Amino acid sequence: MNNITLSVDRFTRTLLVTLTLLLAVIAVELWIGQADRNTVSAQIPDTGLQRQNIVEEARRTNQLLEQILTQLRTGTMKVRSESADKPEGKKGKSAP
Repeated sequence: MNNITLSVDRFTRTLLVTLTLLLAVIAVELWIGQADRNTVSAQIPDTGLQRQNIVEEARRTNQLLEQILTQLRTGTMKVRSESADKPEGKKGKSAP
């Protein structure tokens, strides 16, 4: 066999050692991180709390609708009617 000898300078050797150490750190962190991902931490949903939140939102929606109905029944409103047939450029202008 052929014996090949490589010689590297100090900078290259330091760079290779640093890269090797960084790769080893990354490999260890990935390996440790896998243990965390394998554990299952399921939570039992609190259906009572979910239903309570839904009921509260429904009550809030009903209150807002009640306010709208009150305004429509008792309040005065300004209504402007526009024809849907008007071209885009002539909106807001009255026809002669």
